[in-house]
Amino acid sequence: MSFLDVLPHPRLRALVRTYWQVEEFHAPGHEEHRFMPERTVRLTFFSGDSWEGAPGETSALERLPGASLTGMRLAPRRLVSVGLTRALGVELYPWGARQLFGWSMGIEALDLTPVSAPVSRAIPALLRAGAWNEAREVLEDWLLERLQAHEREAGPAVQAATTLYASLGTARIGALAEQLDISPRQLERGFAQEVGINAKTLARLIRFEEAHNRLYLNPDEPLAWLAYDLGFADQAHLTREFRTLSHMTPRAFAAYARQMTHPHDALEPALAFPRP
Repeated sequence: MSFLDVLPHPRLRALVRTYWQVEEFHAPGHEEHRFMPERTVRLTFFSGDSWEGAPGETSALERLPGASLTGMRLAPRRLVSVGLTRALGVELYPWGARQLFGWSMGIEALDLTPVSAPVSRAIPALLRAGAWNEAREVLEDWLLERLQAHEREAGPAVQAATTLYASLGTARIGALAEQLDISPRQLERGFAQEVGINAKTLARLIRFEEAHNRLYLNPDEPLAWLAYDLGFADQAHLTREFRTLSHMTPRAFAAYARQMTHPHDALEPALAFPRP
């Protein structure tokens, strides 16, 4: 598998965390992966044959469209791929997805073809041809156009959400509201209007992905220390939260991570692992 992470245009960096591209050949037959919940909204342009659904052998799978916007989910997703697949993606902060595409937490996935059919066709076609640079140029020009059409000043909720990311989800909502000189209720209303997800759920996803990535990079990190460092009440709280969002315990995930030979893959947006 080849992977590349690219910074977006400076004008987009308040809304977009990164661009990424991944190419993988699945042979023989098909490969099955599981994708964990993430702390960003994923905009993906895709070339190849892949199907996605809930974990489980009997769950229905749907073919991935050429262009889609995937919301911040609270459960893992199953992915089945065949042959050569290529994907060009964007990790959007939730307020970026809301501003550019009208996203909110209730929207799990959005087919972008009706939003911009030319771009939804052009980028997958460039991916099929292996024209990565051209595909990224088309993508970035399109995002800059949407920014120009939908640009607005960041309000208090976006400022608070930015602090949540910087604190790895440990900042308290009451303290954030006090810093911004507004009430907690006003801040929560702002999250619904500006960010598209409530503050508590966003903090959960930020902390979970940080715990997940750190265990992948260092599977021997003591869980008690990880729980303390990320603001969980105790190790049991971390274990419950990890199991709820990933359908496996931190120890089970760490055991899987020990088997891997490329720990840097833990930071890739296409992070996946074989069905346990």
